[in-house]
Amino acid sequence: MAGKERTFAAVLVALLILTVLPSHTTGQVPGQISMECGGNDPEIVVKPGESSDGIVECTVTNEGTLIAESIEITSEFAGGPTISMAISEDSFSLDAGESQEVTITFSANERAEAVEHDFSVTATVTAWAGVPVENTPLSNNATHNGKVSIKPYGMVTLDMPDTSSRNMEVSQEISITFQVENYGNDVDTIDIYITNSDELEQLGFVLQSGDYLVARDLQSGGISDQLSFVIRAPSEAATEIRNQIVIEATSSIDNANDIIDFDIIVEQQQENGGLGSGLSEVSTDDLALYGAISVGIIFVLFLLVIIGRVSKRSSDKRVADEDTSEPPIEIEDDDDLDFDLDFDDDDFLSDDLDSMLDDL
Repeated sequence: MAGKERTFAAVLVALLILTVLPSHTTGQVPGQISMECGGNDPEIVVKPGESSDGIVECTVTNEGTLIAESIEITSEFAGGPTISMAISEDSFSLDAGESQEVTITFSANERAEAVEHDFSVTATVTAWAGVPVENTPLSNNATHNGKVSIKPYGMVTLDMPDTSSRNMEVSQEISITFQVENYGNDVDTIDIYITNSDELEQLGFVLQSGDYLVARDLQSGGISDQLSFVIRAPSEAATEIRNQIVIEATSSIDNANDIIDFDIIVEQQQENGGLGSGLSEVSTDDLALYGAISVGIIFVLFLLVIIGRVSKRSSDKRVADEDTSEPPIEIEDDDDLDFDLDFDDDDFLSDDLDSMLDDL
C-alpha cells in the first residue's frame, strides 16, 4: 500500500505542477527525452599488439523546455565472461533543452574467441523537478539497441622442422612436407603458395603438384594434416644450380601470413662415357696414387715372370748336368770321338737371362 500511495502522491504533485504552468506551455509534454547513438555497431579488436575496445557514443537530451529531469541509464547485455560492458554515466539531471554525452565501452581479453552479442541501453526519466515519476504514466524513456562483436583476426604459422638446403641430382623428385597452424581467433581457410614458382620454372624445375595448396576450415588453435609440394629437378645441369624456394601461408581473414625459404641445389651433371667420365670424377692426387699402385703391380709381375723363367731354366740345366754325368758312350772305331758337353755355369746363366729377356 505504501508504494501505491507514493505513486499516487507523485502523480498528484505532477498534476499540480502542470496546473500551475503558464498557459502558453499548452502542448508541451514534460518528461520527454531522446537518445541518439552514433556510428556503427561496436567491434572489439583482440589481435595481439593491435587490441582496442568497442565504443558507442550516445547523446541524451531533455526535449522539454520547462522542467528539469532526473535520468537513469540502464543496460541489458548477456556477453558472458568474454565481453565486459561499462557506461560512463548511469544517472544525471538535465534542465529543459540540455544534453548529456554517455560513452558505452565494450572490452575483452587478447586472443578472445570471435563472438557476437546483442545489447540495449535505456535512458529513463525518474523525476520531474525532483518529484519522482518513475513507474508512472508521467515517466518517459528512450532505448538504443545494437550488436557488439569481437573482430576475427588471422594469425598463421608454417611448421617445417627442416629448413636446411635440399641437394638434388638432375631429374630427381623430392617432396617438401610441412603443416600450418591457425593461431587466429576464428575458423580460417589458409592458402599456401610457392611464391617464386615462375623463377624456379625458368631454371628448369617442375612443380609436379602445382604451386598452390589450401587448408580449409581450420579451427582456432588447430593444426592441419601434413601437406606437401613435389618438385622435380631440371633434366640438365651444365653447372651447379642453386636457388631459393619461397613458401608462403596466408590467412583468408585478414591476409596475415608466414613465410619460410631455403636453398635447392642441383649438382653439376657428369659427362657420359667411359674413361673420360671416370677420370672427371677422380682428383689429381687420386690419379697419382692409382698410377703408383699400377706401376708397382706391373713391376712385381715382371719380377715373378723372371724368377719363374730362371727357376725353369735352372731346373732344365740340372737335368742336363745329370744326363752328361754318365760315362761317355764308347764307339768302337779307330777314331776316338770325344765331345766335351760341359758348360761354364756363369756363361749359361748369362745366356739364359738374355734368352728370357728376348722372350719378354
